[in-house]
Amino acid sequence: MQGMDAVELAGTQAPDRFALPGAARAAAMISREIAYADPDPLALSEFDDRLYRYATTLLSAPHTSLLGPIIGDWRRVQAALARRLSPAVHIELTRVAGYLSFYLGVLSADTGANTSARRFATLTEQFAAQLDDRLLTGTSRSLDAAIAFADGRLDAARAAAVEDPYLHGWAAAAEVTLAAAAGDEPGVDAALARLRNRPVVRGLRHPGWPAFDDVREACVVADAMARLSVPGARSAGYRAVSITTPGTLERGWALGALATTLVNHDPATAGGGLDEMVAILDVRPSRLLSTRVHEILLLISSPPVDRAPRTAGAT
Repeated sequence: MQGMDAVELAGTQAPDRFALPGAARAAAMISREIAYADPDPLALSEFDDRLYRYATTLLSAPHTSLLGPIIGDWRRVQAALARRLSPAVHIELTRVAGYLSFYLGVLSADTGANTSARRFATLTEQFAAQLDDRLLTGTSRSLDAAIAFADGRLDAARAAAVEDPYLHGWAAAAEVTLAAAAGDEPGVDAALARLRNRPVVRGLRHPGWPAFDDVREACVVADAMARLSVPGARSAGYRAVSITTPGTLERGWALGALATTLVNHDPATAGGGLDEMVAILDVRPSRLLSTRVHEILLLISSPPVDRAPRTAGAT
């Protein structure tokens, strides 16, 4: 029967009054396009698996291994969305397109491609608006904040509020980093309290950012303590280094925190940490981590600055 789909049966032709038969033939064509436009359920399931895999490798895998597959998936999904899809499939592919756009925005921001990053961020926001999806909306806003922070626009970065429980850790970590970069010690303490009291979201696979875990928390805390010269910052830096995986961005941030505490006490060890950070950047570019390297180099080349240590606060 499938071979007869496009066959007009004899005796069914009617006089072409009001162009009705022509419109009916167009309706039949549209109907068939709808029937065969949806990808099969297995393809949709595989897209979901790929979103999760990209989330878990976004901050660790080299750009060269991520960009090709993500761009290929992004183009395939955009092509599918241009077809006449059933409503349920259109919603699912719009969600996939939103997260793939987010990944490309993150990678663009990491490599300093500001225009591309903003374009992908805007597209992510548009896909989220089509779906009224809280997680995708929060993910989009967090990308806006990351781009603003990388550009040095701290006020704009603070304005990107995130409400979804899964993203609470990332949002609180961003608040810690923003406050530390601005030297806002009370703000750091308040943000650290929010970070420690973040909701626990377990047993679910989420696209977008990887799950915010204890390793990332240790890196954020060590970085903030190092920036503010908090007592115990060096110990926090050593701990962060010890629990991170070599070659990852987390290791780079941990090394940066430790090196900051060593520039005036052990310049050789601080320099070794910087060398390792640069090696990470050679494989996994990150504009933020590169900026941190330059900040530490300035500390090494500048005369020591006496600063009264804090006796309370972030620990």
